[in-house]
Amino acid sequence: MKRFKKFIGTAVVASLMVLAGCGAESGSTNSGNEDGTSQENTASGEVTKMSIATGGTTGVYFPIGAAIAQAINTHDQFQVNTQSTGGSIANMRMIDNGEVELFLSASNTAYAGLTGDDPFDAPIDHIRSITSLYPETFQFVVRKNSGMETIYDLKGKRIAVGAPGSGTERTGRLMLEAHGISYDEITPEFLGFGDAVTALQDQGIDAAIIGSGVPTAAVVDAASSMDINLLTVDEERFAEFIKSEPFIIMDTIPAGTYNGVEVDVVTAASPALLLTSSNRNEDEVYEITKTLFDNLQTVQDAHVQGKNISFDSALEGLSIPLHPGAAKYYEEQGIDVSDK
Repeated sequence: MKRFKKFIGTAVVASLMVLAGCGAESGSTNSGNEDGTSQENTASGEVTKMSIATGGTTGVYFPIGAAIAQAINTHDQFQVNTQSTGGSIANMRMIDNGEVELFLSASNTAYAGLTGDDPFDAPIDHIRSITSLYPETFQFVVRKNSGMETIYDLKGKRIAVGAPGSGTERTGRLMLEAHGISYDEITPEFLGFGDAVTALQDQGIDAAIIGSGVPTAAVVDAASSMDINLLTVDEERFAEFIKSEPFIIMDTIPAGTYNGVEVDVVTAASPALLLTSSNRNEDEVYEITKTLFDNLQTVQDAHVQGKNISFDSALEGLSIPLHPGAAKYYEEQGIDVSDK
């Protein structure tokens, strides 16, 4: 299934206040689960504490992750807090090290982790999917007076390629290589979205690669403070590239999405996924999945990208096998998950 929608709107950063009220009750005691998750014994029973790894605060992962946590926290069994991180690659390593219980990742980056492809040293074969979320679109942002129009124009330039350990950095590098541009032919700067926009404003860099749901707050901010342009991919060449990267698709940023960008921009996207570990208890992941979809309106109301998360698209673009607990939920809803 390849049903990806184009989105126009203003990104709204979700507040960490959604996590308020998740503290332990007075007098509660803590005990550890066999899988390392802490629990609290309260008057209402045991509460499982978990963390969800998201991304930088100026991207989409962070507010979406906070809203997912809020939705799951409506279940009295769970207490989920949100962690701002470097993004997909960092999140994969955090789940592998047992630092978090839930995480967000780009589908293609998650697949690289599962199989042990670059930049991972070994397979992280215990990761499992809960649901597909929304498409992450790769935006190559430059100043309008730069004279640059396509990705080919980035050769020899100073480019913010994404935060270290981020899916943006990995996929952006693949996209450059698909156009015959290696890191040896540019000056890469490993900056998060907010810092990249600031550097672009100060003319410390020539371009910023931002992989996130559209519209992205950082790009909205860039377009409000300077005249910008978005670079296009070479459609013919890129079509060949994605044959070997099945979880990257062609995408279009509609004209008018950002102030001053009045033409459609052809680029690429990869779905964002909500994932966990196969070590999580089946019944627990079933309850997490059910609670999320029972309270999906919370996520849809929290951010413009939340409106593009739905039960109908829950299995689109999955690159990682479903967790048995999530599979059980979908099967109860009449969905055939035998190929997932």
